[in-house]
Amino acid sequence: MPELGKITKPSKERYENKKKLIFVPIFIIPSSLYEKDTQHLFKQYWSEVSEAIGKLELSLGKIDIVFHEMNSKENQEGVDIIESLNPSGIDYIKILHNSGSKISEFEDDELIAETMDWQRISSIGLLSQNANEISRKEYSSSIQKRNDHLVSKINDELKSGSNGILLMREDHGLQFSKDVEVFYVSTKIINELKNWLGEELNSLMNPTTTNP
Repeated sequence: MPELGKITKPSKERYENKKKLIFVPIFIIPSSLYEKDTQHLFKQYWSEVSEAIGKLELSLGKIDIVFHEMNSKENQEGVDIIESLNPSGIDYIKILHNSGSKISEFEDDELIAETMDWQRISSIGLLSQNANEISRKEYSSSIQKRNDHLVSKINDELKSGSNGILLMREDHGLQFSKDVEVFYVSTKIINELKNWLGEELNSLMNPTTTNP
């Protein structure tokens, strides 16, 4: 996967008739964490993302379609859902939408619900070994069905010669088709952002008690 910022400027002729997908890692986190971002790391991150994609668009053309994790609606309804999922990146996504980029009905709500249900069941600590094995298998199966659906949406909606952007968590596990040329957007701030998020999520999950 070419990494944007670490490769030479893409040739428009080379990718002219290919499906091009720009992958941008996102972070779906509790909304309360955004208020703790006093260093404005998310703002810096999306500024770097916007700049990097802007340079790529000069070579490949504008973004035709937006695929966003957990969004199952198109157009303005999709924008509203994305805003609730990704408040730090919504301004950039609105710019894409207002410039003519389509918002894909990327996800299937039933597949999302099924995956989340099996995840909950698997995490509660079932007593019997048989039940544990069943829950693990069903959870793994639900993940695969969802991934297959997402890859199919990209294959169907991203036309030859067009450009898409995929906004999804970095550990998505999708196996893209060979006819899709994927570009990974590299940013300088991402490691600092990941480290900060790790510390904040750890504090949220393992709060310490202090004496009054």
